[in-house]
Amino acid sequence: MQTVQNTIEQLYRAFAKNPRPRHIDGCPCCIDKKEIHVLLAKSLRAITPQELASYASSAFLTVGEVADYLYFLPRILEITATDSSWWPNPEVTGRAIRSADPDSWTDTQRSALNQYLEAVICSVIESGDYHRLDDWMCAIARMGFDVMPYLRQIAKSPAAVLAYFEDNVGSLPRNKLSNAFWELPCPAHDAIVNWFFSPEITKIPFDAYGCALTRAE
Repeated sequence: MQTVQNTIEQLYRAFAKNPRPRHIDGCPCCIDKKEIHVLLAKSLRAITPQELASYASSAFLTVGEVADYLYFLPRILEITATDSSWWPNPEVTGRAIRSADPDSWTDTQRSALNQYLEAVICSVIESGDYHRLDDWMCAIARMGFDVMPYLRQIAKSPAAVLAYFEDNVGSLPRNKLSNAFWELPCPAHDAIVNWFFSPEITKIPFDAYGCALTRAE
């Protein structure tokens, strides 16, 4: 498994052919001309989290288009992985990535993003920062990607499973997940719910707490 930093470098290389935009269209209520000027004037890696926040949180809603978003994406993902306090949350970036039509990307770009996501989930588990799993799994689903490979990563760590379970235990009996960013119906959401109810996974909270997860009638 590669480190997160290595996969970030791969992202920069994979998206390097996307040129710096000459202009960015945006609603002045969401991003002002000064902010746009900074984004256009600075080198990509020199853009600070604060300078990129308005664009990244509003992308495809009130600012930007696919061409400029793909230019900024490596920096957006770098900040998202290294600064857990940054807004937008991973789920917001997940929605934007879906809007950028990843099916139309090159194989190299899709592979770089998949390797980045695998490394991020691995890093979250290894660091014990389990509360971030809920954010990232929702983000991956919002990208339109298969969640099962990442659930298999989580399943290898009982502590990670327990933390992810605790974040959702209040909603699971109703066949729902707790993250407010879920937009239903969503097959990936349902796949995660079914994963929580699988024998392999239900055994973990039962062994830890004597808690038997059941679906409400």
